Amino acid sequence: MTKQQTSESNQQILYELFKSRIAEGEYQVGEFLPTEKQLCEKLQTSRYALREAMAKLEADGLIQRKRGSGSTVLRRLPLAISRSGIASREDLLNYASSTSMQWNPGEIIRTDGKLARRLGCDEARQWQYMNGLRLDEDGEPLALVNVYVDTEQAALPSPRELGRKPIYQWLENEYGLRPHAVSQDIRATRLTARQAEELRDAAEAPVLEVIRRYFDADGAIFLISQSIYRSRDFVLNHLFYLGHES
Repeated sequence: MTKQQTSESNQQILYELFKSRIAEGEYQVGEFLPTEKQLCEKLQTSRYALREAMAKLEADGLIQRKRGSGSTVLRRLPLAISRSGIASREDLLNYASSTSMQWNPGEIIRTDGKLARRLGCDEARQWQYMNGLRLDEDGEPLALVNVYVDTEQAALPSPRELGRKPIYQWLENEYGLRPHAVSQDIRATRLTARQAEELRDAAEAPVLEVIRRYFDADGAIFLISQSIYRSRDFVLNHLFYLGHES
């Protein structure tokens, strides 16, 4: 495992640890978390990994950080509507095969602090970026899509070469990058004027933002997809089994 992969793994472990402790009430709402120095010493971790984990907790609305004052717990559960894994690999394939993409040419970018926190990845990391519009079976706009591929592991082809194939599947076929895990964030947000024009909707209309991170066998993120769906077109469906006493 490379140094960068180890750093990402440590950040995720710390993030999940604090999220769990907050949800279980170990850190109460309204309380201050221990200082950075105290946490680094107790958990034997670097300040960088700790700060990245704290940034993700803040993005989820769980804590508020103030320079010189520390971090305060705001709520026990994330503001996100849902944070879960994809149910199966087949779900992704079925979804992709029933829709189509209109891709724009790609470019090389680096994630600044704000974008890195939004996507849940390292700052100043280099990605190949592409964006496009996903259409439903009737050719109507369904979602705005942004994808980010780690340039150290792969490169994307021209939009024409991708066709209807999911990018993660194309990466697997061409580079052997098989996703061993997928994390998913779903948040409520609103359309910007430009996004509204592309989705044929009204500016400030409510939408759902879905961010998926694809992890390789070493726990490193090699692909991130960010989709903006109109809320009226998207339904989150979970099946629950309830036990009954005899």
